[in-house]
Amino acid sequence: MRLLAALATAVLIAGATPSTAADEFVVIVHPSVAGANVRRADLASVFLRKATRWGNASVAVPVDQSGTSAVRKAFSDSVLGMPAGTAVQYWQKQMFAANPLRPPAVKGSDAEVIAFVEKTDGAVGYVSKAAALPAGVKPIAVID
Repeated sequence: MRLLAALATAVLIAGATPSTAADEFVVIVHPSVAGANVRRADLASVFLRKATRWGNASVAVPVDQSGTSAVRKAFSDSVLGMPAGTAVQYWQKQMFAANPLRPPAVKGSDAEVIAFVEKTDGAVGYVSKAAALPAGVKPIAVID
């Protein structure tokens, strides 16, 4: 419940500056997700399934890239605060826990992540800075 409240207040923060650590990737969301910024800790909570909703109470639907991709490595280090391999191990443990969590969907490329986010309400993903973003997705800044 506390995470939901944090997401509600953190998704849109006036005057906040994006972190330079996010320079190796771009976080994208479906246009249904309100706001232009998200706190790093709140984004990590969504990707680790500790928070399942955005600030407006809509379902948050994270999508990861392959555990071996350079963009996933950058995202995992910067946002999750752990190497991509450790994140994969986290999900292996979660799937066998007493109350298992389902890991985010995994897509094999920037194009696949963009297509998923574009068609899925509440979706959030990340792509390389070089990826061309269509009008059907919205980039958001990751802030500390």
